[in-house]
Amino acid sequence: MRKSIIRRYKEPAEIPTASTADIAFLLILFFMVTTVFRATTLHLKIKLPQARSTERILMRRNVSYIWVDINSKIYIDDHVVTSDMVGGKVTQKVWDNPELITVLKVDETVNYGVVDQILDQLKEAKAFRITFASEQRR
Repeated sequence: MRKSIIRRYKEPAEIPTASTADIAFLLILFFMVTTVFRATTLHLKIKLPQARSTERILMRRNVSYIWVDINSKIYIDDHVVTSDMVGGKVTQKVWDNPELITVLKVDETVNYGVVDQILDQLKEAKAFRITFASEQRR
């Protein structure tokens, strides 16, 4: 008695790829709708003071910017604030992120009294990591 081995042809398993383009399109559309692109500059005309040596801050996720323009207007998070409101705004940021570095971008013609008020507010908010932005002198 001899048993014969019959080999049957089996179709290879296929993964249907007809809807792959639809899924990719929906993912792209979803991310385009939900992503918020935020500019890091406010289009303010601020002439930063010049320094002989400067150091770049490479991290961007632990950095908060405070701008002071030529008219002594203070901007935090794209909003105009008064000098006595700086402490309240920064206190919440420091509470959320204790490693926060505050960068002051102050026009070189601003009275130092305004900068001193901001520094006092930052001290009360326990934001001790402060950096002044400057341009390198050539």
